[in-house]
Formats: sequence, structure tokens, C-alpha cells
Amino acid sequence: MARIKLEDIISHLGVEIKAAFTNTIRKEFPDLEFDKNKLFREFVNNIGKEAKKWEFVPDDAVEKGDY
Repeated sequence: MARIKLEDIISHLGVEIKAAFTNTIRKEFPDLEFDKNKLFREFVNNIGKEAKKWEFVPDDAVEKGDY
């Protein structure tokens, strides 16, 4: 098993995850008005509270190399 810092991964992929998260919220709640940046910051903060600093993931979910 590999270990990852989930909060760091989410922050690193912030642009992509924020867009997907925003699109999901808009699809499920089309009339809801919200600040997508504030909502995403709160989402990342909650991940930090709910997840352990290091989370284990299957080895086949991680690939390491010089790309």
C-alpha cells in the first residue's frame, strides 16, 4: 500500500477538482447560488478535518516516475 497526503493532492489538483465539484453542485442544485471559491475552500478544509494526515491507497492507484 502507498500513502498519500489527501489534502495536498486535492490542493495540487485544485483547478480540476474545483471545476468538477462546482459542476456537480450546479447539476444537483440548479437554483442554488454560491461562491465557488469559498465553497471549495470549505470543502478542502473539511477534507483536512475528516481525513488522516496520511491515507493509505492501493499500490495500483499510484505510479511514480520521472515524467
